Amino acid sequence: MVIVAQEKTERLKVVEDIWDSEKILSLAENLAEQYSSETSSSDRKIKGQFFTPKEVAVFMAGMFDIRDKKSIRFLDPGAGIGMLTAAFCSRLLLEKKKVPVAITVYENDKDVCPNLHKVLEACRSALEKSGCDVSVEHKQEDFIEENVGYVQEGTLFASVGDMPRYDCIVSNPPYFKLNKDSRQAKLMSTFVSGQPNIYAFFMALSLKMLSQQGEMVYITPRSFCSGLYFKRFRKWLLDIGHFNRIHMFKSRKNVFTKNEVLQENVIVSLSPSDTKNIYSKVVVSTSDDRQFHNLKEYRFDKEDVLHRSNGDVFIKIPSSVIDVEVQHAISTWSSTLKDFGIKASTGPVVSFRATQHLSPTFIDKRTVPLLWMHNIQDMQVVWPLEKKKREHAIKSHKESKPLLLPTKNYVLIKRFSSKEQKRRLYAAVLKKSDFNFEYLGIENHLNYVFRNDGELTLEEAYGISGILNTSIMDAFFRMMNGNTQVNAVDIMNLPLPSLDNIKKIGKSIIKKNPTIGQELDKTVSDVLGINEKLIDKLNTREEAE
Repeated sequence: MVIVAQEKTERLKVVEDIWDSEKILSLAENLAEQYSSETSSSDRKIKGQFFTPKEVAVFMAGMFDIRDKKSIRFLDPGAGIGMLTAAFCSRLLLEKKKVPVAITVYENDKDVCPNLHKVLEACRSALEKSGCDVSVEHKQEDFIEENVGYVQEGTLFASVGDMPRYDCIVSNPPYFKLNKDSRQAKLMSTFVSGQPNIYAFFMALSLKMLSQQGEMVYITPRSFCSGLYFKRFRKWLLDIGHFNRIHMFKSRKNVFTKNEVLQENVIVSLSPSDTKNIYSKVVVSTSDDRQFHNLKEYRFDKEDVLHRSNGDVFIKIPSSVIDVEVQHAISTWSSTLKDFGIKASTGPVVSFRATQHLSPTFIDKRTVPLLWMHNIQDMQVVWPLEKKKREHAIKSHKESKPLLLPTKNYVLIKRFSSKEQKRRLYAAVLKKSDFNFEYLGIENHLNYVFRNDGELTLEEAYGISGILNTSIMDAFFRMMNGNTQVNAVDIMNLPLPSLDNIKKIGKSIIKKNPTIGQELDKTVSDVLGINEKLIDKLNTREEAE
């Protein structure tokens, strides 16, 4: 009878733990919804404050490996309402993890602190009831200013050996750009290249605050994976840390509540580098949305998520086995435009700043062609071409001269595409012979590829344009860049085959005039020896998408 009573008590305890785990999640969710309804989205945006949905928080909490932990030091920087802390505590309850837990959270927004305290108290109470020894500390100091000593080792400012190290750090950090002269940017100057974003500073500090076997899980914009502004941060991050896992959402919508964030976000898990994990695999997973529908998971070699070019290192995210095949096919392309003395730049005509120079009609001798994104049609530049609110021409006089370019052979590339479009890269050849003008204007939504000294040959122009328009290069670019924006620096860092092969491709395109798609892919692959099965897979995938 005693045994039966004991079993019944244990079953009731399990049910109670499940109930408590759901209760703290629901509390955090309800408080977040209540706070959001009482404040404006513009106010929250100024603070970089976007609360983590419950489903995402639970997924992030599940990414930690806590199987062998005998005790846990947990940190949530920028805790907000406390949803991520609640999700982590909920997991401990569900898994009946009865170990000492020290919880530290940072939040200095006095408006959310009362709600955060309710969530923290609920977490403490539930864990104590389950048999855990728990301590909870809320710090209202600025997270960066309070912990900058972790990245200033060797200075009088830092007594790093005395600073606490954490086993699990989880965060949905604030997201906003900082002035380079701000106190936080100056404190974190090691990581600044151009205009910094505060979320990268949170990531850098967290990585340094981990114990040797610790792990951090962050949800952030994907922007740190590429781009000039994050160059120093990426190099530092990959020097002292390594990726355990990367999760990518196929849709940028609905990741955060009420579409408050429309850019592409990723969830990343990182740990400090050591000799044990130098050759480890990286788990990459994808899902359609924040409910994690159609969840897929892959294990890739570490090098399959890194790309090195022109002294920079980028984080590329393959989302299928086909993507890795693309990488391996391109791995022998060891050149960039810079190696050929070729450059990429952004069109100098910013329309809203040059309205006095723009002309809706072409006036002979007094105006020259103005080219926009819509003038790119397949691999050709078509001008003039009607489009509402797009002037055909720009005046040619002394004041507009700095905005004009000498008429040469160029490759034009659209800087923007929509998320729904099949491709990111759209390139066309501007032939000098098609424009009987000394100068022309290229609008700021276009990039142009050119030789600074001299001129691209038609074979070079068609070869570069052809490669950029292939399915294989488009797939590679998507891995490198989650944006729908194509910057000139992105073009400069793309791997390319030898110039001889580029010319051969150009010559073949001029002769065959293939359509973009399988015809063009085959024309390029015939020169470069790319496996036809890979080309078929890429085109089949494009049709499915």
